[in-house]
Amino acid sequence: MLKAIADERNRLTVRQETSGLGCFKDDRIVFWTWMFSTYFMEKLSPREQDDMLFYVRRKLSYVSPDQSEGKKVDVEVYRRDSKKLPGLGEPDIDWEESVYLNLILMKLDYVVTCAVCTRSDAGDIHIHRKKSQQVYASPSKHAMDSKGEESKMSYPNIFFMIDNFEEVFCDMTVGEGEMVCVELVASDKSNTFQGDLSVLCSILLSLDPD
Repeated sequence: MLKAIADERNRLTVRQETSGLGCFKDDRIVFWTWMFSTYFMEKLSPREQDDMLFYVRRKLSYVSPDQSEGKKVDVEVYRRDSKKLPGLGEPDIDWEESVYLNLILMKLDYVVTCAVCTRSDAGDIHIHRKKSQQVYASPSKHAMDSKGEESKMSYPNIFFMIDNFEEVFCDMTVGEGEMVCVELVASDKSNTFQGDLSVLCSILLSLDPD
């Protein structure tokens, strides 16, 4: 999966794109809808995954005086067997980003580690106590200091919330001269990507934040 994505992105960078002249057929939507269908709708991955599908929808929201366009971004969530699923190839759906979002939410396992540490004069970090907790990626967030708050969409920011933080990390108190270090690790326990997460990282880091 990651190799196919990397090959597609490399193909686009070396190809000279011609806009509006019909010299090249833009088949990107074919590739990304195929990826979405194959890896998320048809359950080809050996790993069990949630039956939810996430779609990144971009709708035209305004046209400025200089004719530049602004788009409103929404994330829509459906069950895989829903009759209301957007049709493959629907133009308002950003299929490339939808593939990335489902990949992040569905295909990886995440563990957050909180540690109380001190730093030596030489700059070395010494861990005195630590706790780890499995967390789940989410394109939405809610306030952690109150109960019953409604979730708010945070995409493109991804959050890893810990609702039982006080229970799990209750003994992570910080004394004089100590500091707290937090590490979030993504792993591929099902070997969906054969351990090659560096390709995924390079792809995600190269995305345009807009």
